[in-house]
Amino acid sequence: MKSSSILRFVGGALLAVSLCGQAAFAQGPTTVRIGAASNVLFGPVFVLADSSNGIAARHGLKVESRIFNSGIATMEAALAGDLDVAFPNTRILLPLLKSGKACFKAGIAFVDVNTVGMVTRSSITQPRQLEGKKIGTRKGGIGEVALHMWLAKQGIPRDTVQTVNIAEEDLPIALAKGNVDGIIWPEPTPSQALEVGGSDVHRFGDIGSAFRDTSVVNVTCDWVKKNGDDAMQRLTAAWVDAVDLLKKNPDAGAAVTAKALQLTPDDVRKIWKNGGWPAGWPGTLTDGQIDMYYTYGDYLKANKEIDSMPDMGNWISSKWLKAVDPKRVQLSKYKL
Repeated sequence: MKSSSILRFVGGALLAVSLCGQAAFAQGPTTVRIGAASNVLFGPVFVLADSSNGIAARHGLKVESRIFNSGIATMEAALAGDLDVAFPNTRILLPLLKSGKACFKAGIAFVDVNTVGMVTRSSITQPRQLEGKKIGTRKGGIGEVALHMWLAKQGIPRDTVQTVNIAEEDLPIALAKGNVDGIIWPEPTPSQALEVGGSDVHRFGDIGSAFRDTSVVNVTCDWVKKNGDDAMQRLTAAWVDAVDLLKKNPDAGAAVTAKALQLTPDDVRKIWKNGGWPAGWPGTLTDGQIDMYYTYGDYLKANKEIDSMPDMGNWISSKWLKAVDPKRVQLSKYKL
């Protein structure tokens, strides 16, 4: 073969490889609609939605984010077909997955942190003093689950402590006004309650000893079916990049989060410090995270909210994260 023919052959082969590599983006970026609660713990969502860092574009994604008043609301929007990625609390999600009323795929953890805190009147110094008292939280939410798990560890019957259903944004004021004896919810609510209540209130109880907030990035089955494993892998890679940015450059992440939530970067940094962020975004998939789901499941079974766990293998898979960065998959106990 002549040298000119060889060059044309090699050039053509390289072009073909290049075109194959660009095939995923040939029809334009893949749109993914992500819901976030109005809370600083959704930093990775805000980073992905910020086009200035180039993360979404680098992975062939067009991220559209919407802010809701709670994680549960993001799930409701996803079930209605209005979102592709949602962050429902585990108490709501597990029964829906078990019943088949919801279908999600997940390949990477969203949060894994001791973020739930309780603030009570300063006069409460012993766990038993909670008996007969009122604790404000969102009924059915993560705060109530954490409280019940912690009470069980303390040997206190849950029915001796009354929970009062209060919207999370109203919890600090409710405690300050004396409407309840304590509140329990993830940060930043406990820190806000301390600021509002002053010396009359204090942090109480090692909630993290009984409960850890663990959640995955839930992607609707419809989105995965429509866009395929390649898109799911690209979304996973983009999530990893967003988490890495938050950890390597928290000031930039705080600025983006502040802009999305109409806060100041200083406000965000203060809340993150109190809540254990950005370390709380693990960017991994581990045995410990799956263990926590089974702990939730035991609680729900005892509460007669489910009779058994959903099929974890049908929900969570490590294959996408393994393709992105195998070191981030730390599973030996569970074959997912």
